[in-house]
Amino acid sequence: MRLAVGKITMCGYRCDLCKAFAPNIKNNDEREILSNVWNKYYDLDIPTEKIYCDGCRCSTENAKRIDMNCPVRKCVIEKQVDNCGECIEFPCVIFNERKGLSLQEAKEKLGSNFCADEYNNCLLAYDNMTRLKEYKKSK
Repeated sequence: MRLAVGKITMCGYRCDLCKAFAPNIKNNDEREILSNVWNKYYDLDIPTEKIYCDGCRCSTENAKRIDMNCPVRKCVIEKQVDNCGECIEFPCVIFNERKGLSLQEAKEKLGSNFCADEYNNCLLAYDNMTRLKEYKKSK
């Protein structure tokens, strides 16, 4: 799973796979599906119209993010690293606030209600622990 650094967010998510990422919404708006999946797997109740993100690396003044006060983004910027995988404290409490489910964790959480297609289409973008561990190995 080797990835170019530019493709991962500060916490290790993948914008190019995220259905909340602005360019992906413009190409194929699947926010309603994403809202349901986030609710099912993460117990998040975010209305479809509020699901819109320019990405944590967007520096325009009026950039929109799902969480405008993301503690991981703030920490990465303060520590002057590109992403959590470059931090000597990884994984830390702050990272764990935004840790996504791995495939195995999603299977365990939903049991017989787990759907591989749903995971691959909507949640793979957020498996940041697996992604950043792989990133660290490649350094």
